[in-house]
Amino acid sequence: ALERLKEGFGLQMRLNSSAREELGLIEQAYDNPHEALSRIKRHLLTMRTFKEVGIEFMDMYSHLSPVYNIEPLEKITDAYLDQYLWYEADKRHLFPNWIKPADSEPPPLLVYKWCQGVNNLEDVWDVDENGDSVVMLQSQFEKMYEKIDLTLLNRLLRLIVDHNIADYMTAKNNVSI
Repeated sequence: ALERLKEGFGLQMRLNSSAREELGLIEQAYDNPHEALSRIKRHLLTMRTFKEVGIEFMDMYSHLSPVYNIEPLEKITDAYLDQYLWYEADKRHLFPNWIKPADSEPPPLLVYKWCQGVNNLEDVWDVDENGDSVVMLQSQFEKMYEKIDLTLLNRLLRLIVDHNIADYMTAKNNVSI
């Protein structure tokens, strides 16, 4: 998680004060990982209000790209949380291999693996006496993150992660921009 945060600075020669502060916190986390992890754990358990997030738009002439300015301690906490969630999802096999696209796999191989995954399901092609069968649905969930009720999101997250992490993640949706 720290490597990904540090990569953002790359070969920049000049850093503003907030970038220097963030780089200093990253270096401190490298030097003293036990203290950094205990601070992150404390943030995940207790923080429910967050500092304001700044936003600037970078003009690419064909489109605008948002650049978010997030408090360095919150950014480090979120990076660790992101890394932890991917680790847990992989360990628990939350996402089967045939639904995880990768750049290393060409699309035809991905489709083949997906079809094999569906075919290997038990009784997937059977229609029972009530006429019930498996239906495959393709849909676009546009702006679902804007429309979902935070209480429902919290209940769904509690099914797969610790309740403190679920509370932290839903509280993070209330940040002001």
